[in-house]
Amino acid sequence: MNPVDTVTATVAARAVLHYVLDGGCRIAVTGAAPLEPVRGELVLLPTAARHRVVPAPGGPPDASAVRLLALDGPGPPTRLLSVRTGYDRRAATPLVAGLPRAVLLGRDRVEGAPLLHGTLRLLAAPGRRTGPGDRLLALRVFEAALPLAAAVPRPPDGPRPHPGIGRALSAIESRYAEPWTVVTLAREAGMSRSAFTAAFREAVGTSPARLLTARRIREAARLLAETGLPQSAVPARVGYRSRVGFHLAFRTAYGTTPGEYRAAAPRRGGRPVRRI
Repeated sequence: MNPVDTVTATVAARAVLHYVLDGGCRIAVTGAAPLEPVRGELVLLPTAARHRVVPAPGGPPDASAVRLLALDGPGPPTRLLSVRTGYDRRAATPLVAGLPRAVLLGRDRVEGAPLLHGTLRLLAAPGRRTGPGDRLLALRVFEAALPLAAAVPRPPDGPRPHPGIGRALSAIESRYAEPWTVVTLAREAGMSRSAFTAAFREAVGTSPARLLTARRIREAARLLAETGLPQSAVPARVGYRSRVGFHLAFRTAYGTTPGEYRAAAPRRGGRPVRRI
């Protein structure tokens, strides 16, 4: 990666994450209380609310998917890994709509999620150079952080969700192709079906089945737009046994058929372009 830049991060993208590598900082978010993450903590802004990372002198933001920031100010030096990404709004899961403008994930939560923590450390590795794969890695960071953010209690003085809800959210996000049912998700959470269903809706704002469907269809849209995987193979790849059920769910989410969606996907040089 290029030498660390000193900037003020004023960002207007679709989703932004700041991971504190060393030190600590203050993130002032428009329309929300400021956050003060320290080393090992991650701040997720799911709708990229305008914000400033301070202390830091003025400087121009850029459009890089991944960037290292050094913050000048009193106290120990602070280094941030700043990640920005996006997602197709038509396929955005109810998780995004239910999140506050900014969410702070503690170090224990970040390090307890191997995929998220490993990807963050990869992006922050000394001497690493930026490349075309950064956009995909940035999206993976967002997708891994999303279920963790949904499990954070809100408001701050409200009841804490059952820890099993976080496990179920992680399963839906990363293991969506498995033959999940409400019963097996409740088992993953270590809860009874009735308690799980009620706690899940309270924490996330939607049902487990609806969130699972949204996650599967979002991945199907990515496969159709970005890869050459045969259309007939997509339903099984994302966890559908019935092609008819898959087509109905896809049309409900996107208002078009999978074939029409693939045909309309932006292309460059005859190859699908990643939609982010």
